Amino acid sequence: MQDTIAYLNTDAAFDNFEKTVNSAFLQTSMVASSTALRDRAAKVLQAVGSPKLQLLAESVQIDSFTKVKAAIDKMVAELNAQQQDEVEHRDWCKTELAQNERSTAEQYDKKENLEAEISDLKSTIERLTKEIKVKTQEIAEMQKQMKKASEIREGEAAEFQQAVVDNQITQQILTKALGRMKEFYALAQVSSHQPGAPHIQTSGTHTDPGNGPARFSKYEKSAKGGQVVDMIETIIADARKAEDEMHAAEINAASAYETFMKDSNAAIEKYQAGIMDMTESKAKAEESRVMAEGDLKATMRQLEGLNGELGDLKLSCDFLLKNFDARQESRATEIAALREAKAILSGMK
Repeated sequence: MQDTIAYLNTDAAFDNFEKTVNSAFLQTSMVASSTALRDRAAKVLQAVGSPKLQLLAESVQIDSFTKVKAAIDKMVAELNAQQQDEVEHRDWCKTELAQNERSTAEQYDKKENLEAEISDLKSTIERLTKEIKVKTQEIAEMQKQMKKASEIREGEAAEFQQAVVDNQITQQILTKALGRMKEFYALAQVSSHQPGAPHIQTSGTHTDPGNGPARFSKYEKSAKGGQVVDMIETIIADARKAEDEMHAAEINAASAYETFMKDSNAAIEKYQAGIMDMTESKAKAEESRVMAEGDLKATMRQLEGLNGELGDLKLSCDFLLKNFDARQESRATEIAALREAKAILSGMK
């Protein structure tokens, strides 16, 4: 029965009826049946509340069934394509947003690491700069002390030479004086046994020495002369001892000076080597800092690009993602209504 009704509702049946059937009753019945189907199909489409389906509902009332069903098929195909496109767009949005989030997190981690690295490198450069300055100042101070020590040593050596010369001159003078004193007191010792001067007999007799230049008494000074000689000998001995002490002091001073200069030169060489190492380390740190700062700038550009990309994604995806289920459901409702309307027009309902 339904197949018969369906056939009777086709445009071909209507055309055939117009040519072959002249019964007014049959024509009236068929028109009434067609109107009822159009009304039912239109109500189904209008119930959805879609502007497009509202227009199609109006078309159902006036266009042929074949044209209306073709329009329904076309609209269903379009809606199905929109459903699929929207699903694909949603999946793309999720993928792109997730990738943007991962990339942004990675770049922020890189940014933090680079900032920490740059901070450490700046601290290292600052520390090395201070240490190089301190070592350079210490070298300058050691060189100053070495110069001062050289000047002092030079002065001490000159004083030593002069003191030795003076001491030796003193010894020479005292030695000559001692020799003369010994000769004088030795002669006086001999003469003290025979008062008077036998080579000048007129100055006195053997019982009266007289008052001439060859007159001698008991030569009491000869006893004191020995004390003077002993004193001079003591002074000479002291002078020789002092000279020996000066030589020893000079040797010690020269040795101490040489040790000081040797130790200072070694310390300077060590400091200079340290300065070279620190200078090299500083240069490497500065190079690394420049590279890290370049990487940081590039990372900031990456973050700016990702932020811009995120803005574009939000414009493209936010509305879709927030309304995806509702839109899919609404479109599915439209598709169901269209299929139901077509079924009605086809006499299947």
